Amino acid sequence: MFSASALLSALLSLLARTFSNVIVQEIDSLRAAEAQREVGAARQAASSRAKAERQEAVARTAADAATRAPEDPNDPFLRKDGT
Repeated sequence: MFSASALLSALLSLLARTFSNVIVQEIDSLRAAEAQREVGAARQAASSRAKAERQEAVARTAADAATRAPEDPNDPFLRKDGT
């Protein structure tokens, strides 16, 4: 038969291992969640950068077209004094 101290020692060892495993799993889940946030932030940054580049290209094309186009004499915002 087992002695009381041996059973107590085994029980405490089992509790310590269980507690340690729970802590390790919690830390791993926190690290995984942080990694997921970083991946999401990187994807959002790449998407935002691509959208900004597309908008810049559209604006550049519009500016080039406006530079090449002749002035419209019926434009209400065109100054009539030539300046």
